[in-house]
Amino acid sequence: MALQGGRVFLQQYGVTEMKKLLAICSTACLAMTVNALAADRYTLDPAHTQVMFKADRFGLSNTYGSFAEISGDLLLDEAHPENSSVRAVIKAASLKSDNVTREEHLTGANWLDAASFPEITFISTKVEPDGETAKITGDLTVHGVTKEVTLDATLVKIGTDPVSKKKAAGFSATASVNRHDFGVSIAEALIGPDVEITIETLAIAAE
Repeated sequence: MALQGGRVFLQQYGVTEMKKLLAICSTACLAMTVNALAADRYTLDPAHTQVMFKADRFGLSNTYGSFAEISGDLLLDEAHPENSSVRAVIKAASLKSDNVTREEHLTGANWLDAASFPEITFISTKVEPDGETAKITGDLTVHGVTKEVTLDATLVKIGTDPVSKKKAAGFSATASVNRHDFGVSIAEALIGPDVEITIETLAIAAE
C-alpha cells in the first residue's frame, strides 16, 4: 500500500516534488534529534514528588487528597527550555485522603474507577517559558478521558542533590480542572466541579 501511494504521488507531482518532500521530512527529523540530544534526561523522584488536589464539599469546606504512587521523566533543555518535555504517570488506586471510606469512594466505580482506569497520565505537548516560570500544556488522561490542560510551573532550583550526589531540578506547579470534563459527574449538587491541583516534584538526572 505504501509503495502504491508513492507511485501515485510520483505520477501526480513528479520526482522534484518528491525530493522536496523528503528534504523537508529529513530536516524535521534532524531538528527533533538535535533538540532531544541537547536536553538532559531526568527521572521524577517518587519519594519527593507530591500531587495534591482540593475540592469543595457542600460549600462548607474543602477536602484535600494526594497520590502516593507517581513516576515519570523529564527532558530539560536549560538553554532552550521551550524544547523541554515531561511525562508523568499516577496510579489512581494510590489516592490518599486521610479517610478510608472516602478513599474507597473516590477510587471506586462512581468516581475515578481505578479498577477500570488504573492510570492517570500527563504528557506535555508545549512548553512556554517566561524566566523562571513556564506554562506547560499537555494531554491529561483521567477516567479514560483525555483533555488538554495547562500547568503553571515554577523552577525552584537546579543543583546537586545532597543525597544522590546527582544533578537535580525542583519544580512547583498548579492547575485547575473540571471533573465533569473527565466524565466524573456524580454528586453535582454536593461536590464542586473544580479540582485544584498542586504539584511539587524533584527530578534526578538519569545515568
